[in-house]
Amino acid sequence: MQKAIQSGGLIDSMSILIDNVVEKVRKEGAISSSIANTIKQGKNIILNNLESNITQSFNNQYQAIDNINKYVSNWKKYFESKNFNGMEKEYSKIEKQLKNIAPIENTINNAKTIEVLHNLIKNNGQDFNLTKEQMELAEKLI
Repeated sequence: MQKAIQSGGLIDSMSILIDNVVEKVRKEGAISSSIANTIKQGKNIILNNLESNITQSFNNQYQAIDNINKYVSNWKKYFESKNFNGMEKEYSKIEKQLKNIAPIENTINNAKTIEVLHNLIKNNGQDFNLTKEQMELAEKLI
């Protein structure tokens, strides 16, 4: 995701689009060359700041995921030792960190549902006539 947004992706596309628009407006005489250059310089500052913010956001998400993995491990240790207070502390930390990561759970669940339905249709001789129970089972298998 980070690479798609940054270099060669969304940010570069935005830069090219702004350059093209500014150049077209300059050629039509709506703005002077000096204003066009000022806009392009300002664009670079804004896009560099945006890229920096995106990088920081992704780094924060990576750190949050690392933290969650650590807290999950700690929670399991407390669970094994039947220490509910320790479990509560780690669970609270997990909840806080979940707010710092991209909400990809629904995407993963949808993909898993599609996988189950696809394989069910494939293994059923490509029969699309699925029963209500089969559809419900596909939802529950994820």
